[in-house]
Amino acid sequence: MITKIKTGIASYGLSGRVFHAPFIHANEAFELTAICERSKNEASKTYPYVKIVSSFDELISDTSLDLIIVNTPDVTHYDYCKAALESGKHVIVEKPFVFTVAEGEELIQLAAQKGRMLTVFQNRRWDGDFMTVRKVLNENKLGRIVEFRAGFQRFRTQIVDTWKERNDRFVGIVYNLGPHLVDQAVCLFGKPTGVFAQIKKQRDGSQIDDLFHIILKYSDIQVTLTAGMLMKEPIASFVLHGTKGSFIKPGIDPQEDQLKGGMLPTDEVYGFDTPEMYGTLVLDENGETIRETVETIRGDYRLYFDAVANSIRQQQAPPISPTENLLVIRILEAAYQSNDENRVVFI
Repeated sequence: MITKIKTGIASYGLSGRVFHAPFIHANEAFELTAICERSKNEASKTYPYVKIVSSFDELISDTSLDLIIVNTPDVTHYDYCKAALESGKHVIVEKPFVFTVAEGEELIQLAAQKGRMLTVFQNRRWDGDFMTVRKVLNENKLGRIVEFRAGFQRFRTQIVDTWKERNDRFVGIVYNLGPHLVDQAVCLFGKPTGVFAQIKKQRDGSQIDDLFHIILKYSDIQVTLTAGMLMKEPIASFVLHGTKGSFIKPGIDPQEDQLKGGMLPTDEVYGFDTPEMYGTLVLDENGETIRETVETIRGDYRLYFDAVANSIRQQQAPPISPTENLLVIRILEAAYQSNDENRVVFI
């Protein structure tokens, strides 16, 4: 019998409830052992067998745990990852990995010293729309790519009383949604030569940046990443233009909404896009316009956790390399510098 990976989750807010606990619970490689809830006991309603602890220190002091999921507010990531690694645990950390490259380098070195896995929860590599974009590119349907645009469009005028809306170190849309978009772009096109960014506060009374346009500089392709909180009418999530035509993908991956609605990742319809949100290839063939609907690949965050289990058990590379993810942090640092200095920052 293979020993299960005993797992503790550092918080049971949206991230713990939606993105982590259901997957650890459903995956036979793991045992959901402990959850940290500082003032409530909500997790016991769904997972009555789980130990509830009231502090992160208590969580990492549990010698039975193999893996800690650091899904607490962004400003805690560095300190909590360091403490978990020092206690001998493997670590999954929510994005953003850290706030600075120096912090990330220190944690990577510590994980190596301790012989423990450290990986970042960049789950949107397993979004169905992104996997479909990769497939379109790999099949060379568009020829040489000349432009790529991706974005998150949201409409939230109210300022909610949470840490995500309070003026604190690097709190805002750049470090909230930027890691997803930058990571996806780097996966597709590699390291850019430079970054140009505009970052703004648009909502009345906003303490945080709630709009960004980030342009990644490449020699032969234009890459533009956008996210905002005052975008009532969404535009396409992904737009690709190439020498043979274009690919347009509306909507967003359904997994988050499905999980928020109570669907389990084991449900037979989990991760499937709706036909009206399938992407469209618009190709030019000898001067004639050809339109082709592209069915969205099934999104599946379970694949990330399968890879984590393999990494821990077989000492394989983690699904998201923290060293690789340092480039994402370097790009976000450059975005802030670019906005402040109104220039391209070369990296």
